[in-house]
Amino acid sequence: MQSKLEVLKQIKIGERIAEDEAEDLMKYFVETDQWRKIRSGEIDIVYGPKGSGKSAIYTLLIKQESALFDTNILIVPAENVRGATVFQSIMSDPLPSEINFIYLWKIYSLVLIAKKLKEFGIFNGKAQPLIRALEEAKLLPASGSLSAMFRAVTNYVKAWTQRDVKASEIALTIDSQTGTPTFSKRTEFGEISEEQSLRKIPVDELLDIAGEALEKANINVWLLFDRLDVAFADSKDLEKNALRALFRVYNDLKAYPAIGMKIFVRDDIWRRIAFGGFTEASHITKSVHIDWNEEDLLNLIVLRLLNNAAFVEYAKVDIKHVKANYKSKSDLFYKIVPDQVDTGKNPSTLNWMISRTTDASGNSVPREIIHLLEETKKVQISKFERGDMEPTDQQLFERIAFKEALPIVSKVRFEQTLLAEYPDMLDALQKLEGEKAEQTIKSLSHLWEITPEETLKTVKRLSEIGFFETRGTRDAPAYWVPFIYRNALKLIQGKAED
Repeated sequence: MQSKLEVLKQIKIGERIAEDEAEDLMKYFVETDQWRKIRSGEIDIVYGPKGSGKSAIYTLLIKQESALFDTNILIVPAENVRGATVFQSIMSDPLPSEINFIYLWKIYSLVLIAKKLKEFGIFNGKAQPLIRALEEAKLLPASGSLSAMFRAVTNYVKAWTQRDVKASEIALTIDSQTGTPTFSKRTEFGEISEEQSLRKIPVDELLDIAGEALEKANINVWLLFDRLDVAFADSKDLEKNALRALFRVYNDLKAYPAIGMKIFVRDDIWRRIAFGGFTEASHITKSVHIDWNEEDLLNLIVLRLLNNAAFVEYAKVDIKHVKANYKSKSDLFYKIVPDQVDTGKNPSTLNWMISRTTDASGNSVPREIIHLLEETKKVQISKFERGDMEPTDQQLFERIAFKEALPIVSKVRFEQTLLAEYPDMLDALQKLEGEKAEQTIKSLSHLWEITPEETLKTVKRLSEIGFFETRGTRDAPAYWVPFIYRNALKLIQGKAED
């Protein structure tokens, strides 16, 4: 029988980022009711905090391309699963308004569909002239990469809105006699507004043609949009214009039964773009917010453990039996971990893990749970290699291993998620280092050396991004930092003095 050290060395819990474990994801992905509704087409818009599993679902839909094709659904990713975002070309020279982005997203969707029509040899109706017109307009580049197509579409839209009145016009048109898509050139056009110019692009009619071709072939396409937080993170105005336009296009595409969109977006980004009035929000009904409860997270952990042959052999597990009911999963988990990390009147180990990896929003996410287990495993391996005494029975992890792993997870979450997303908060956060974990407006105003009014604005912002949890009373509020950030800032338990 293998030693505990040998078993731990062979166990792989998983990666923090779904894109980094795409090949293994199918083996231990938790098929929740939310996932089943997304896969069946009942859900189009997926909201959730960072690390909640949106990109895992995006990746799995792509991985299930063949299975979905058997049900007459073509998966069409609009973004790379990993690496540089397709949309990076728009960041350095953004389009000036939301109307520009509406045409950008519609033409990009059209080009993605046309590429699929060509790949699958769907040339019925006016599909073939559509494909030819897009190629002549250089909107379907020979390389066929997503980045090249998006860049071509961006340049095309810019050519319409930034043109000189004496320049040549390069246009996709619809022949008035036959209704066939064509490509044309002309010069000497009059000076008109940006919106009037864009409306000359017959994109809705072209989408009609693509939709009809798909319906005749009895095929539906799902256009998948993910990583929107990465694409537009550098500018809130750009983010609002781009994403509001995308959701308007989502609503417009409902007119085409064979064309659907699946959009994966962080919930905080959705709140930002919807703030200040966004009438389209009321029309978005096929949506779901990804939530993880204790049972879901235990299921996720156990399924990942069962994907390791060395662990299955060590624990003498009947995989089918364990998968069949929650109690079996709980029993297996507590066979290899201590009942508690902190003894006495403290939470169970799983609840301790959840409470230590959840930010002030209260949303538990798999990313930090997976990271904590991986780091705990590394700490425990080091202890065994030093010759530390092994825990009793089949237990693989000691209490101390969890405690020593948490600061690593805290540091990564603080630096690679919070500061990476909100660098404007760096100064305020750094001044909290070594301070008490619970603060008041008065103590923070003194610490930050700003007025109470300015302090309140900063506190509100830090609360919105999940750093501060508001406690106390309405008249005497206190601001509490969750455990996930405490180690990174060396915060001390207790309340600061005013």
